[in-house]
Amino acid sequence: MPRVVKVKSQLKTNKNKAWLYTAFAVFFTLLFFIAGIVMLAAILLKKSALPIAFPIMFLCLSLVLLAIFTANRKKFAILKSGVQGEKTVLEVLKRLPKDYTVITNPVIYNRGKVNELDFVVIGKNGVFIVEAKNYRGIISGKTSQQSWKQTKHGKNDRVYEKEVGNPVKQAHRQGRIMLQVFGDFDISADVYPIVYFADGKSVLRITDDAQTGVAVMNSEDMLLDYIVNTRGKNTVDSSELSKIIRFFKK
Repeated sequence: MPRVVKVKSQLKTNKNKAWLYTAFAVFFTLLFFIAGIVMLAAILLKKSALPIAFPIMFLCLSLVLLAIFTANRKKFAILKSGVQGEKTVLEVLKRLPKDYTVITNPVIYNRGKVNELDFVVIGKNGVFIVEAKNYRGIISGKTSQQSWKQTKHGKNDRVYEKEVGNPVKQAHRQGRIMLQVFGDFDISADVYPIVYFADGKSVLRITDDAQTGVAVMNSEDMLLDYIVNTRGKNTVDSSELSKIIRFFKK
């Protein structure tokens, strides 16, 4: 089993925030709705002298909060899926040999910008960036396109289609940024970007027309085999290996 270094995940932080907003929205939606109904009933039964505007205002507030709840519920579901995907990928990467180091959610600071990655795997044969995606269904597109198409089959053979961002462009950009930063710190290690789909049942129909050099896969064995057996121009010795690990742990 490799050494695993965990860094605080912004994705998990955002998920917790979305969950908190959702809980508050649900609580206050129910509170304002019940208060509005009670006041309205009291006014109609002539048991209260409150203006009719009061219960209407409370009911309107409950509708606004309901809209907020609906928006955050969708966001929470997306974030939850992302976190679950990262957990799945980490369990796969834990099957690597013990001479590898897996860093979760490392951050790269470059040219005044902050870039958070999903995973960085460091070994004597190079540095591997693993961009984790938890998409289901059929994923189709070209690496030159800005977005891909996700097709899922629901109940009663209903087909759902939506556009998703092209993760290859993201992984390719991350690879270039890492090489720039390594150059600034005189690190000669080879960098290999990977897009890994955590749902093994997903079907990938991706055409690499842009020749990005980014590996795209959804097989656990293929991911592990790619990391262990890839050989580049540079071999990372023990001193540079320690230097790279310290760089991502800072």
